[in-house]
Amino acid sequence: MTKFNKINRRKFLKSAAASSLATAASLPNVSFAAGSANNYSDNILIFVFLRGGMDGLSLFTPMDGHPDRGHYEALRSNGTMIPSSQLLSVGQGFGLHPAAGPLQDLYQQNDLAIIRACGLPSYEVNRSHFEAQRYAELGTPGNRFTQTGWLTRHLSTATNYPAAIPLPVVVTESNVTFSLLREPSAVSLRYPSSFDFDTTNANNFNSDQEQALADIYSAGTNELDAAGEQAMAAVAIVEQVDFNAPPDNGAAYPVRADDPTRLTGFGEELQIMAQLIKQETGVRIGQCDRSGWDTHNNQRNLVVGEGFYDNVRDISEAFKAFFTDLDVLAPGGGTWAERTTMLVYSEFGRRAHDNADAGTDHGWANTSLVIGGGVNGGQQYGQWPGLAPADLFQGADLRGTVDYRNVWTEILLKRLHNNQIHQIFPGYPENEYNPLGVVSGSAIEPDFNNDPGLVYKDSFE
Repeated sequence: MTKFNKINRRKFLKSAAASSLATAASLPNVSFAAGSANNYSDNILIFVFLRGGMDGLSLFTPMDGHPDRGHYEALRSNGTMIPSSQLLSVGQGFGLHPAAGPLQDLYQQNDLAIIRACGLPSYEVNRSHFEAQRYAELGTPGNRFTQTGWLTRHLSTATNYPAAIPLPVVVTESNVTFSLLREPSAVSLRYPSSFDFDTTNANNFNSDQEQALADIYSAGTNELDAAGEQAMAAVAIVEQVDFNAPPDNGAAYPVRADDPTRLTGFGEELQIMAQLIKQETGVRIGQCDRSGWDTHNNQRNLVVGEGFYDNVRDISEAFKAFFTDLDVLAPGGGTWAERTTMLVYSEFGRRAHDNADAGTDHGWANTSLVIGGGVNGGQQYGQWPGLAPADLFQGADLRGTVDYRNVWTEILLKRLHNNQIHQIFPGYPENEYNPLGVVSGSAIEPDFNNDPGLVYKDSFE
């Protein structure tokens, strides 16, 4: 595997990556907090956002024998009901969608934890995609004008990362996401082959041109110079990665239903992330998105190769392939899979009842997943609120019992070892944090410091 020399911190942490070059002047000057590396600095978090509001009640469903099975069948009478015989049992009376076989494998291997009825807090329920996504990614429910993302604030307060990391933060999208809003080290990398500064659609810049630009940017002192310097350095690193290297352990990333010679878009994204991790580019935080979950019409839960069925197949196969691919030794002991924790979230669930168009409309609570390193898998977490009419929120939605920040805070404390919760999730009350035990590890004491004067201090708002 290719190994990269550490490059000066200034090149990677002072300003935006190539995709953010145009907006560099508005970005902060630094990223990681000052601090020395410790034995937790090698842990990796991959944040997967399922955009569009996944129907968690179709991914994770009451089976025959569960007290809510009858309510479920009555609520899903317009074409989205999944017969109990087709569900994949995960115990406690629940089953996974029939296309989620790889997720069932991960669950049985104790690598997957299921979070029931997870979402925005009850006082900020929001069924708007735009609002709910921003509330979650910014980490400030109720305030969509926060100027930094929750992962940005994690990185700015973390003290357990090395002073120099080649490529610490990667988003496999065309643009940096709200989770990493104003994060100076974030690089958006959707198509590695086109990650270059050439705008002529002809030949890419040659090495002499790239070095000349790097020299020009390094001689300057303003934000644009810093942005250009980082961007050129990021290009140099990405050019060294062998993205055509075969996956390890026979990992099979999902292929397109209409063209089995090509990977799905999401499969490509996770394979890119796996190569960056294994080839030691220094990734510590990554984000991959999967859209297509806004299923108001003709949801197609049981139509192989289409709709919701194919969406579930895609993510299930991709998640399993990703961790199979990473199950190789990493420097310093252990495997890359053991170092990597994946957090899977969607902005909201769907209504408990389907609609007349064989689809589902926007709801509240949802099913969330945590996969991989340090996960106490093979278990379900969070109180199940029930599907009886009296149990539904506003008579229509699965009621939330787990504030999403509860799960994310536990991962911050136990896997990333950052206790600055009052800065990462400003306004999140200490008395509302109740760790569920989703991940293992020696948690550090959380710092909530809920002084109202600090809630939006340091330009959070």
